[in-house]
Order: sequence, then C-alpha cells, then structure tokens
Amino acid sequence: MKKISFKTILADGHNLLYFRLIITGLILVIVIASLLFVFHNKQSSVTHSEASQSSSQVTNQPSEGKDYTIQYSNLSLIKRSTLNTVLTKTGLFDFDYLLNTSNNGGNNAKILVYYNQVDQMLVFKFYQNGYQSDNDYQIGGYNLQKQTSIHGLQPSAFNGLPLVYTWDNLQTK
Repeated sequence: MKKISFKTILADGHNLLYFRLIITGLILVIVIASLLFVFHNKQSSVTHSEASQSSSQVTNQPSEGKDYTIQYSNLSLIKRSTLNTVLTKTGLFDFDYLLNTSNNGGNNAKILVYYNQVDQMLVFKFYQNGYQSDNDYQIGGYNLQKQTSIHGLQPSAFNGLPLVYTWDNLQTK
C-alpha cells in the first residue's frame, strides 16, 4: 500500500507542478501581450502626431499676425457679423487666395472696406502687390440689400465714407 500511496502522492505532486507551470506561463503570456499592446499603441500615436504635424506644415495655412493683419473700425455703424458674412461671400476671407501671387491668386497687398450707410453698400479698395501710390488701386462693391456684387464703381464711390475693415499682407513688407 505504501508504494501505491507514494505513487499517488508523486503523481499528484507532478500534476500540481504542471498546473503551476501552466498558470505561470499563462500569466507571463498575458503580461507580455499587454505590454506589447500598450507599446504598440504608444508607437502609433506618436507616428500619428508626427504625420499631423508634417501635414500641417505642408498646407501652410496663413495665420493672422504672421502672414496678414486685420483691423476693424467704426463697428458702431455696421455689425461685425454682417461685415464678416459679406467678406466671406465675396472671398475676402479666403486668405490663401489673397496672398497667392500667381496668376490664379489675388496678389493683394492691402484691402480697405468702406461702408455707405445711406445706400447700404460696402465699397472695396484693392491694392495689389507692388502698388506705387495710394492712387494705384481697384474698386469693387457689395449691395447689402440685394446681396449682390457691384461692378463699375468710380473712385468717388468711397469719398467721405467711414473705413470699417482693413486687411494688410505682411508677406510683402
């Protein structure tokens, strides 16, 4: 009997050893898999942020203070939101276009916007890069009531009108 009970104890001890080895192995696999998962996620997030930074450097979005300045004045005459809506509709908030010096761009150095309260219109004065004097400009306009652009304005269209918006290209200075 002692031999049988000894073999049974030996067999049970042997099974216990295998059981402990299997549990230890499973725990190690889980720990290693968890560490690999965490390490892999940290690597991909770093790569993602580097890709975001490089893509933002490629697009080079113009920024106020670096590429251009904006100044509002006489806002007691016209709401800023109304003015901004018109500037958006007419493309005067498309700074990529305004700063573009190619044939496909605005090539603007300065834009002045005047407000005609009586006729409910805005008058735009465009100075292109390389302008020589204050008389070297183009004129445009926008009718606030009809919500349409105005063409063929004369220089007298902005005489005596209050200036409400100024945009300056800092890349040309």
